[in-house]
Amino acid sequence: MNMLRTLFAVKQSLLRVVPLMRHESVPFALKAGTVALGVLIVSPIDLLSDIPVLGLLDDAALLSLLCYGFVQFASRHAARAAVPVAVRR
Repeated sequence: MNMLRTLFAVKQSLLRVVPLMRHESVPFALKAGTVALGVLIVSPIDLLSDIPVLGLLDDAALLSLLCYGFVQFASRHAARAAVPVAVRR
């Protein structure tokens, strides 16, 4: 059951990545760092060698983890931007 929850969370994260990348309140550094790490993961130059049998699966797992982390951090920035600031009297 825990594996199903994990897969569902990854699916939800993947669906939210593009809208959050376009959101103006998410910092550019977070967007650029996520893209840079994604390119590093899928690039043919690996800092850590792939596991021979599971070469693509470890890249997919790392990309899923990256997307999940990006959504967690970017959602905080987007939520802060959506909350109106109280007017001082």
